[in-house]
Amino acid sequence: MKYKLIIIFLLLISCVDNEEILGQCYVAPDPDAVCIEIAEPVCACNDLVYSNSCYAQKAGNRLWKSTNLESGDKCNY
Repeated sequence: MKYKLIIIFLLLISCVDNEEILGQCYVAPDPDAVCIEIAEPVCACNDLVYSNSCYAQKAGNRLWKSTNLESGDKCNY
C-alpha cells in the first residue's frame, strides 16, 4: 500500500507542469499548437529558421529574432 501511494504521488507531481524547461532557450515542443501560414521568417535559438515565430515556439524555442533566410536553413542566433 505504501508503494502505491508513493507512485500515485509521483504521477501527480509529474503531471502538474506541462512545460518542461530544458534550458534558457528551449522547452518541450508543443506538437498540438496551431499556427497560421504567414511568412515572417525567424532565426530561433536552436539555430534553425522557421517560417514564423509560432512555428519556432511550437518546436520548443523560447527565443528567436527576425531574419531574411529561408525556412529550414541554418542561422546563427
